[in-house]
Amino acid sequence: MPLGKQVKVMKCWRCKAYGHRTGDRECPLFLSGNTASEDFRFIHEDPMHGYLTGRKSTSKEERIKQLQALLEESTDSDSSLSSSSSSNTRESQKTSKKRHYRHTKHKLKKQKSHHHKSKKKKHKGK
Repeated sequence: MPLGKQVKVMKCWRCKAYGHRTGDRECPLFLSGNTASEDFRFIHEDPMHGYLTGRKSTSKEERIKQLQALLEESTDSDSSLSSSSSSNTRESQKTSKKRHYRHTKHKLKKQKSHHHKSKKKKHKGK
């Protein structure tokens, strides 16, 4: 026994180390068997836990109210502008399709021309 140090002469049954008992938190194997109870203890001993859960629930409720108000506003405005907006969306869809078609057509031309060049290089080597 070392002089000048306080020594606990207890042996843990789990880890077989001296200095603590089986149920002590000092044991490295303490958390392995009690994760659920340890999590519960950690959460409820935390003084900020109640504040944070209350704040989260109020912020969720506020967000839901905001989204519902936004949804109601959008449905009201959509019903009044539905006839004019439908014609505008159709025209924009047609122009976007034309642009997409031209773009893909141009890509195909580039790929074909590149493919032919690679074949010509192979024939020159033979």
